[in-house]
Amino acid sequence: MRQGETADTVHLLERGTVRITVIRADGDHSLIGVRGPGEPLGELSVLSGLPRTATVAASGGTCVTYVVKGERFRQMVRGMELERALWQHIVRRQQENEVLQAELVALTPKRRLAEILLRLSFADGADTPTRVLTIPQKELVGPVGRSRSWIQEEFRRLRSAGIISTKRLQVVIHDVDRLRRLAGGEKAE
Repeated sequence: MRQGETADTVHLLERGTVRITVIRADGDHSLIGVRGPGEPLGELSVLSGLPRTATVAASGGTCVTYVVKGERFRQMVRGMELERALWQHIVRRQQENEVLQAELVALTPKRRLAEILLRLSFADGADTPTRVLTIPQKELVGPVGRSRSWIQEEFRRLRSAGIISTKRLQVVIHDVDRLRRLAGGEKAE
């Protein structure tokens, strides 16, 4: 799915995670979220008739989706009387984004990075001690509000503390509890 395209399909994510990005005025992509199994993708565009508001791409690994044509999706929503539940889901998603924005604005960049990594790492709903994120570092620039070189330096610090490891397009969180404490304001050292 690409931001700005008009399409008449909804993708129901069964397995895997996807990154949600928007294209900024400068042409770069900013990560705004990660979605996991059970999430509908593209439903807002299908219901509103407006172009897609974001780009959706697999976040590493395999994603399995069910594709539902727009008219069939609208029939299902009406036939199963899901309008209210679907709109509540959309509004909750919007509220989550607004709360996240408010929280992130108030945090220092180090706490913001820790919080973003935590939120992204739990998008698939699994609760495992080691979390793997497939994400380019440049997609963290927008949400963190710092340069790519700053993020690289912070990753070096987190690696030295044993909290994460990194490789190309991947961040592995080894110590979720310490990362949570960092997001709460504690020092990594």
